[in-house]
Amino acid sequence: KYVPIQKCSKLNNNLFKNKICISKHTYSTSTEKPLKLEEINYIKFYENAFNMKKDILNENKGKSGIYMLTNKLNNKIYIGQSMDISNRFKNYFSISYIKSQSNLTICRSLIKYGYHNFSLTILEYCNKSDLLTREQYYFDKLNPQYNILKIAGSSAKHTEDTKAKISKSLKGISVKGKSALSGKIQKEETKKLTSLKKLKESNPLFGKTQSENSKELMKQKALGRKHSEDTKLKMSAISGNPVNIYEKFTSKEFKLIGSFVSARRAGKFLGISGSTVIKYMNSGEIFKNRYKFSSK
Repeated sequence: KYVPIQKCSKLNNNLFKNKICISKHTYSTSTEKPLKLEEINYIKFYENAFNMKKDILNENKGKSGIYMLTNKLNNKIYIGQSMDISNRFKNYFSISYIKSQSNLTICRSLIKYGYHNFSLTILEYCNKSDLLTREQYYFDKLNPQYNILKIAGSSAKHTEDTKAKISKSLKGISVKGKSALSGKIQKEETKKLTSLKKLKESNPLFGKTQSENSKELMKQKALGRKHSEDTKLKMSAISGNPVNIYEKFTSKEFKLIGSFVSARRAGKFLGISGSTVIKYMNSGEIFKNRYKFSSK
């Protein structure tokens, strides 16, 4: 799970614990010869951010420090600091959060390439009062490409022109279903299917000739009769009744994260059955205290 540090046994300001080298850094922001990544005496290393999600969240609870995200496909890096690294990555692992922060280069890259193409390195744990100093140290030493501003604690405000470019760069990148985990860019064939799906959502009868069985199912629905869960799923697939999924954002607020043509499609998005979606949508209850379903 962790990668042992090499060449650190000769350094007096380092110590080993369970074969993991923990560096006691001296606080300096000097900008001498740039360091190579392999020369950094990091604390922990997670090779696959997605597969090791639980370890990342559990092992960094309440710990403040400096972390580094590395794109394994192009070797570009992002340096960040947090008073609670575990809480920071709870946000990173939330699709709705990284979509809301698409003005940040690192969030757009997570959407484009997928979490599994990023590794996470905990560069060091430090006191909260030292976060800015230590973050600046790594900015100077590693020159991270995903950090637009190289001044610790600064934030970027984008012009309308920049926002337009960001919006354009995100077009064609799917952020529904599992795409935020796989990072796949839509092919032309997929775009056509998506377009047809939108036509279907706006008009369920578009380009279709209804069979007698289909007509009977819709007639029963119109009469308000009670049906089995299986029948409800069939009617949903035929009529194209949409299902919206909302994710809890705060204790009282929810944000829309996806709209689907049927309960079956919505269930597939979360890895559950369509009947479960219908059950929670009809009852108004919150699924796993996180997701809410609605036809509106």
